[in-house]
Amino acid sequence: MSQSVQLGDTLQTTCPGCGSIYRITSEHLESARGQVQCSECNEVFNALLTLENYTGNLADSIYKDSPLNHHTVNRKASGQIEKPAKTSIPLETSVSLKQAMYGSDYDAQSPLKPLLWLAGILILLIVAIIQAVYYQRYKLISTPHYQQQILNLCQLLPCDESRFSSLSQIKLLERNIFTHPTRANALMVSGSFVNDASFSQAIPGLMISLSDTRGKFIAHRLFKPEEYLDDKSLKRLQPGVAVQFRLEIHDPGNDALAYEFEFLV
Repeated sequence: MSQSVQLGDTLQTTCPGCGSIYRITSEHLESARGQVQCSECNEVFNALLTLENYTGNLADSIYKDSPLNHHTVNRKASGQIEKPAKTSIPLETSVSLKQAMYGSDYDAQSPLKPLLWLAGILILLIVAIIQAVYYQRYKLISTPHYQQQILNLCQLLPCDESRFSSLSQIKLLERNIFTHPTRANALMVSGSFVNDASFSQAIPGLMISLSDTRGKFIAHRLFKPEEYLDDKSLKRLQPGVAVQFRLEIHDPGNDALAYEFEFLV
């Protein structure tokens, strides 16, 4: 017949890990919420699961007070002395913010951990920015503010420089429209321009628009590079090199008093 366990009795519990038997009191179980730690195998277990009435001789114990802050020594049925350890009691004590963040492993070197996390976040942010710039490089290259960064990036990563273009940095140096000296009803157009970008770029088309004094368009046309360049063998615009152009157009009449030049892809 099984023996009932009463909280007022002297009790014992058995470690499920190694079978060690420990004397324990009901007061201790209540304060520790049943959680104890074995001194032999260091396993933390619920003492309530193996709780039973104490079967040994109280005279064999070194002392009879509560084991909250002491070791107890108990004998097994074979007479072999076994050493129990202090039980693990969860105490509701206040903890610092650092202990709450890093747990019981917080030590003197822990102030470096936030710095390492911050460094890691900054590195990831820099990598993300570099990736964004790289994937938008052919669009951002048209903005002078980003050009040098993109060119530096393209020294490390593959880039197709033939796709680089910044029409806003192609500047007219001079332009002239006058009556053709040898052909009737024709105009002669001449001038020069330069690539102010720090990289070579494709030769754009040249749009010439004629308008009257009220700004009304009379005629306009987009000319290809082979139609207006003096040097027909020129393939790309090199940085800082002036390029001459010349072409003939039909004279739209005396109403065409204003003209405009524009470079287009």
